[in-house]
Amino acid sequence: MYYIILACAGGIIALAGIAYLAGLLYLKRFGIEAEAEVIEAKEKFNLKGRSTGSYVHKMRYSVDGKSYEVEDRAGYSKPLAKGSVHTILCAPKNPKKFKFEADVQSHITIAAVFIAMALIFAGRFIYAYMK
Repeated sequence: MYYIILACAGGIIALAGIAYLAGLLYLKRFGIEAEAEVIEAKEKFNLKGRSTGSYVHKMRYSVDGKSYEVEDRAGYSKPLAKGSVHTILCAPKNPKKFKFEADVQSHITIAAVFIAMALIFAGRFIYAYMK
């Protein structure tokens, strides 16, 4: 019974990873690519007023003739240079939601590796149970 529980835990983790990977692949395939300029970088603070060690960037970009100024949610540990230009992928239905293209590509790779690890984990305990 213990092996089945562990195999199910691995399967649930793999399913969650697959859902996350599907969202990233959708954004990569159907997302609107745009060039965004950093217009402001500020440090994030927690509720107690302490620095979190990450930065929020306000980005300016245009999609389908409309201009947007939106803060990112990436939380980089070093601020991006003001005035620098980065490639982003915007959600097709809501251009205010975006991710940096380089982050999307690396997250796809990482998610695929974690899914493979979760499936190997689940398979190992299913094999042990069947033995």
